[in-house]
Parts: sequence; C-alpha cells; structure tokens
Amino acid sequence: MLRKAITAVSIASLVFGSSLSSIAAADNQVPAFDDLKEHWSKSEVEYLVQKGIVDGVLQNGQPAILPDQSITRAEYIKLLVSARQVKLAEPAQSSFKDVTSSHWALKYIEAAKANGWSDGYEDGTFKPDNKVSRAEIAALMVRSYNLRMQEGNTVAFEDTAGHWANHYVNVAASNKIVEGDTANGKRYFYPEKAATRAEGMAMLTRYLKTTETGAKDPKKETPAPTPSPTPAPGTSGTTSGGSSGSDSSSGSDSSTDDKQKITLGPEEIKNTIGKGQPVEGTDELNNKIALTGLNLSGFTGGIGDISVELEKPNSVFSHVSVPGLTGPVVEFSTNGKTFESGTLTFDVAKVSNKQNLTAAYYNETTKRFEFLPTAYTADQGTLSFTTTHNSKYVLIDKESWEQTFRAHLSTVVDGTYKPYIDFAFVIDSSGSMNNTDPKNLRKTAVTSLVYGLKHDPESPLKTETVTVAKSVYEEGKGYHFEYPTVTNQVYSLSDRAAIIDFDSEVRTYATFSAHSQTVADAVYYIDSNGGTNIFAGVREAVKLFDTYGDNGQRKIAMLLTDGQNNFATTQDDLNMLKEAFEKGITIITMGLSQEADLSLLKQIAEYTGGMYFQVQTADDLEAYFKSALENSYHEDKDQDGLDDFYEKTAGMMLENGMIIRTSTDPLTGKDTDGDGFTDLEEMGQPEDMVITADMMPEGSALVGKTVKVFKNFKSLPTDKNDVPKP
Repeated sequence: MLRKAITAVSIASLVFGSSLSSIAAADNQVPAFDDLKEHWSKSEVEYLVQKGIVDGVLQNGQPAILPDQSITRAEYIKLLVSARQVKLAEPAQSSFKDVTSSHWALKYIEAAKANGWSDGYEDGTFKPDNKVSRAEIAALMVRSYNLRMQEGNTVAFEDTAGHWANHYVNVAASNKIVEGDTANGKRYFYPEKAATRAEGMAMLTRYLKTTETGAKDPKKETPAPTPSPTPAPGTSGTTSGGSSGSDSSSGSDSSTDDKQKITLGPEEIKNTIGKGQPVEGTDELNNKIALTGLNLSGFTGGIGDISVELEKPNSVFSHVSVPGLTGPVVEFSTNGKTFESGTLTFDVAKVSNKQNLTAAYYNETTKRFEFLPTAYTADQGTLSFTTTHNSKYVLIDKESWEQTFRAHLSTVVDGTYKPYIDFAFVIDSSGSMNNTDPKNLRKTAVTSLVYGLKHDPESPLKTETVTVAKSVYEEGKGYHFEYPTVTNQVYSLSDRAAIIDFDSEVRTYATFSAHSQTVADAVYYIDSNGGTNIFAGVREAVKLFDTYGDNGQRKIAMLLTDGQNNFATTQDDLNMLKEAFEKGITIITMGLSQEADLSLLKQIAEYTGGMYFQVQTADDLEAYFKSALENSYHEDKDQDGLDDFYEKTAGMMLENGMIIRTSTDPLTGKDTDGDGFTDLEEMGQPEDMVITADMMPEGSALVGKTVKVFKNFKSLPTDKNDVPKP
C-alpha cells in the first residue's frame, strides 16, 4: 500500500566511496578475503572480482568485502554501471538536487540516468546514500538489462501483489535472478527489506552467468553445504548439522534433506546470527529487547540460513502507529528453509511493562495482527513465543491494545461521537511562578474556562461525587490539606474538569466535576513554591483519568509550566506518554516564558496528539487557554468531512487496530499530504465494527463490543505517494 516512485536503486559496488583504496590486482587475481572464507556468496563475489567489476576494500590492513553490510543506492549504481561497461563522462552538473558536484558517485548516477535506468524520485532527489531495497534492485536489473518475462518460469509472490515493483520482481524471478523464500507453501519476496552487499552482487552474478555460452543454471552453481561453526566453549546451547548461509533472494538450495534441531544460547546468537554483536534493538522510546535464545526443531537448513533482525517500528509501520507496540519489530527468517517449530526468547528485563506483553505476528496477506501464546519468566526477565513460519513479529502491551479499542467504542449521543470532554488542568506551582506569573493570572485563566464548560441543559440531572481539597488549621500543626468528598447535582451530559497542582510533588485538588463552583474553588489552592517535576503532573493526570475518567467522554489534559524539568527524565516517564496516547489521552502543553523546556513540552504534545503553545507573558494566558479549549471540541474546521476528533485526537483506527493521525492543525488539514485527494477521500467515513476474538489478546472483555473504525480506507492521507486507486 505504501508505494514508491519507480526509481533506480543501488546496492554495493564494493567501494563505498572514491576515498577507499582498491585492492584488486591488475590481472584480476582474487585476493584472499577473510570475510568470504565461509560465506555463502564467496563464488558469486569472486566471479565479479575476476571480471574486474568489483573491488575490495582495506579494513585494518586486510582485504575485505563486507558482504553482510547493507548497501546504498549510489553503490549499486556503480556496480551496475561497471558491469554494463558504460562509458563515463564528467557531468557538467547534477540532475538531482541532493547529489552534489563533489559526490563520489555523481558520474555513475548520471550515466544510469542517461541510459534510462533511473529517474530518481518525484521530488527531484535521488537519495544516493539511502539503503537500497530488494524491490529496487529487481527494478534496476530489469530496466538496465531490458529483461522480459520468461514464459514457463513464472513465480507468484504473496507479498508483492499491488506493490509498485510487482512487475519487475516477477520478471526478475522468471529470469532466475531471484526466487524468494518459502513459508507454509507460499512464496515471499520481502520487497521493502534492505539488501546486503552480498545479495546485490549475487543477483548480478547469476544473471551474468546465464548470458555465458553453455552456462549452467546459476541456481545449481551454489557451493555445497559446509559444516556450521562450532559453538564457543562454555555456551549452553548446541548446534547439530547445518549449512552455510545463502542469499534469501536467490533461491539457492544449499540445505540438506536431513531435519535437525538447532539450539542457540546468548553467546552463540552473538557469535553466529549477530556476527559478533548482540541481536538487540529498541523502539522510538528506547524500550530495549535482546534475543537470548533460539530453538528450531525439524529444521532443513543451517545457522547461516537463520536471520533475526530488529528494526524500529517507524521504519516498518511508517505513517501509522500500532497500539501498545513495545520494543522493535522482529523479522525472523530461515532463508526459505523449512522447520517444524521455532521458539524465540528475548530479554525484556529493562522494559517497564514486560508483564503485560504478548507476542503477535503481522500477517502480510490479511494486514492483521495475530496474537500468539506468550510465556513470561519473571525470575529471568525473559519472554518467549513459538512460531511455525517466517514473519514480522511484535510485542504488544495487552492493556494498551485494549485501551485504544475502548477509546473507539461507539458512544453516540444525538448522532455525535463523544461530544463532551473530561479536562484535567495540570498547573505548575513551582517557586519560579512568583516571577513569571506574579498576579496569579493562570488561576484566572483556568477559572474562566471552568465556568465556560459546555453542557446540555435538556439532559437529566444526576448526582456526582467529587474529591476536593480543603485547607484545615490545627493548633500545633498549622495548615494542612484534607480531601473530603462532596456531592453535586449536575447535567448528565456535560464537560467536566479536574485540577492538578505540581511542583517538586503533585496534588489533585479536585477530581472530575461538572460543577463549576467546586472546580473553581480548587483552583484557589494553586501556589508558587518548590521545584518543577513535569512528569509527576503527567503521571497524576493519567492516574486521574484511569480512576475517575468517563469512557463516554474524550480525555484532554492541559499542562502549563514556566521552566525546565528539575527531575531526570526516566524510561518510565517516556513510557507514560505512550500509555497516555494509547488510553486516548491528549496532552496540550503550554510553555510560559522563554525558560520553559520547549523540546520536552513539544515531545509530550506531539506524542499524545496534542498541541504546544509558547506563551510570552502571563497576560496572554487566558487567550491561549481559550484557544486550546476551542480547538478541543468536535468540529470540522478544515471542512474535509472528517471530525477533527479523529484526525488530531483519538486517531483514525483501521480494522487491524492500527492508528493514523493527520494534521494537528485542523485549519489546514483538508489534504494533509497535498496529493490532490482530501483526507476524507482517502480514509472514508468511520463505520461500526463488532470486535471478534481473533482481533484481541486471549480473554479480552471487549469481544462482541462495537467500535468505530475506518473500514473504507483507500490510501494514507499522510503519504503523497499513496493515493486512491482507480
């Protein structure tokens, strides 16, 4: 669905730039590359070296190929231009705005453009230093060699239908350049996966060999299997049998017919799959997990066929968010070699919500998450799950997943979705406020808003119970707070407000109430004394919504501060933002004075779908609070046919649970990505959908409930390259 402009690509020419020294001898004798000795691509790479197409590099004084490193677009262009023996010229200027006249690959890129292999991207860039994808390599091979479909040798891939490179991949497969992986009897190509230097060179070699007179099928020229590496002394796992690795895009058959069991512990994973490094990764909030165990039974391959890559979620699920996703996306592959079952174990000890995590795999065909039985071992801080196929896997916080669905439960009153709001006013009361707000104008501003909250005077009255602060004087003790409860008669359909005061510590002076006088009285107690603990205020707001919030209301916190956070930001603090987002809590932040922590306040607002306001002086507070309030209600200010509630607050939930948000500025968001289609034309209107058991973790109480989802989603309103199909 996420389509790219059809452009040329690049993988490795083996020299990353003109500054690296060539080490291939003039007579094209192949040097002894230490990193190729037992590598699956040895014969393919040496073929190109002998042809004078590929050079090596010097690394620590030794010749090297670096076969498992990723490769850039510019590097692959050089490789291909060299293979095609294109005559190079010194270009007068660059055709692409991001390729400077001093870029080492300029003449190669211009040669590729002149020959019609690459036109770059629609925005006039070439992105020479970006990693090249497998799909891009297939496209470039087909275009540069003018390949045609070979009838009788067609291959259908499950994950390329509808992809921009589908035709190129199919043509490349029919020419035996690529074959992909097999999982559960189906073929997969993984078109968006970044290719390695070895993979790029192997694809080129295989094609060149087919053009030689009397050449054998390059698929059958893959080196015979070699024994797997011996486990390091003292490791707990054992390895039996196996083969050297093979290029997953080539379909090379280097596995044995004997099924075997492979068990890898932490050190073996580091020395084999990790190639000397731990196999670990993080998400955007730095939640870290590491692969510590891998067990395969009934496996027809070897260690070299196993790949476990951990990628940040935004590189896999771009433009969308997955509720509760914690840590990196895990892509597990066995290079097309079959197995009966595989168990992956991860160290999750540093993840704060580890006990709530469950594994799920992303079904590329149905575009849905399928939850897996997951075991958490508390004393070891590890999490394990078992699978029977290659795929992308994620760890999802079960509570956050459910909270997001709860935020989209159909709560319709007179045809309007969640028309009323629970506001939590989180107000800085640190000592610096004596200087930035000496007249206590923040109290005036909040009080004004409290008396302006909306309600339906035709709705029936109800009794509410509110916990409020009360200042009490006792002889010998002085003043202190007590927190009694009060009851009020209020309209059943109404906004509510709560008051939270924070400095070095945090206090709730009033829980949610629709009674303006009760809340206004609580505002009085906000003082100016102490330090600034911003996340204490955020955490108290989330707790307040959990305890006293109404799921029939929208949830908005307005946070005001005038200074820097005096307390170190922890991983738990960052996870709190994620929790707030997944519970449907939007945080609007305001920085009073130039001393406010601008970057932190922006981070809090942007991560929870809110807005940030820079307030110059306390005299402006009331106007800014009023503006923030007005932007919080249900409206369609950009007139795109979508309630702003979905676009900038709760997000637009798809059938698979993924969330899309567009512009946080409702006035200019009619066509967020500027592709000529309104957000409504791309998303469609939300519809009711009944939650089924397969959509939720086991035991969910939401099964059978009805949620609002965007079932008519056609294309991403945040990606100009993704437009509705005719």
